[in-house]
Amino acid sequence: MAWDSSRQVPWKKLGIYLTLYAVIVFIVFVASNHGRSVGSSIPGLVVGVLFAGTLMVVLTKFGWKLPFLRSKQEIAEARQARLDARNERTGGGRGSSRSRAGASTSSGSQSYADGPRQKPAPTSRTSTGPSQHPRRTTKTRKH
Repeated sequence: MAWDSSRQVPWKKLGIYLTLYAVIVFIVFVASNHGRSVGSSIPGLVVGVLFAGTLMVVLTKFGWKLPFLRSKQEIAEARQARLDARNERTGGGRGSSRSRAGASTSSGSQSYADGPRQKPAPTSRTSTGPSQHPRRTTKTRKH
C-alpha cells in the first residue's frame, strides 16, 4: 500500500500502548540497575519510545493496521470475512449444513453451527495398537 496522509492514526490507543511500554521498560531498567542511578537510562527510554511511536505512525499511514490498535468491531468484521472466505473455499458443503443448523438452533455460536471437527486418521504415534504398549521384561529392557 502507498502512503496516505488522510489515514487516521488512533492516537489514544497508541499513546496508551507507548505509555505501557515505557513503564515496563522503566521497571526493567530499575530492576537491572542495582544501586546505580536510574536517571542515566531515561534518555535512552525516551529515544526508544519516540522511535517506536514514529515507526507505528508511519506503518499506520502506509495502511498496516497494528493488531493492538484495532477496535472490537474491526476484529469481528475481519473474523467474519475469514469465516466467509473459508466457507467459499470448501465449496459450500459445510456452509449449507451451517445454514440448516443455524435455522434449527437459536444459538449463534459459529463453531457449534459448523459441527464437530472430523477426527484425524490414526498415525503410528496416536495408534492404540501394540506399538504403544510393547511387552517389556527385565531381559528385553534396554539398559
